[in-house]
Amino acid sequence: MPEPVRILVADDEPNLRRVLGAILSRDGYEVINASDGAEAIALADEGVDVVITDLRMPKLDGMEVLRRMVADHPDVPVIMITAHGSVDSAVEAVKLGAFDYLEKPFEQEHIRQIVAKAVRQSEAQRRAPRTLSAEDVSTRRRFGIVGG
Repeated sequence: MPEPVRILVADDEPNLRRVLGAILSRDGYEVINASDGAEAIALADEGVDVVITDLRMPKLDGMEVLRRMVADHPDVPVIMITAHGSVDSAVEAVKLGAFDYLEKPFEQEHIRQIVAKAVRQSEAQRRAPRTLSAEDVSTRRRFGIVGG
């Protein structure tokens, strides 16, 4: 039996975490909650499939969570949510690699569709063959390792 898809919800608002948790749990996802950016990074390091993060949070804001996820877990889609949206923050999030950017309040069906699309992307990236870096190729040649 396949492991459930793990969705990390990082938001300092307990009610939003509870509502998103209920919506996503009904869709069969395992929901993990973080109340700030630092906790989100620690939980993400334990393995998640999708991250939903608020833009404004204590300790580390959503942009920093996004930066770290892109650096450390580039195959994990990050969905940004905010009640304080601006064109500048949306553009910055997309440039940094956010999967999507939503302003609060959002419709339940809309977040469900975006999460489902992010999950499909995450699963496709996990199944895709990994391309070797130049360093990997060099190391394999040096040690006579053949294959990928």
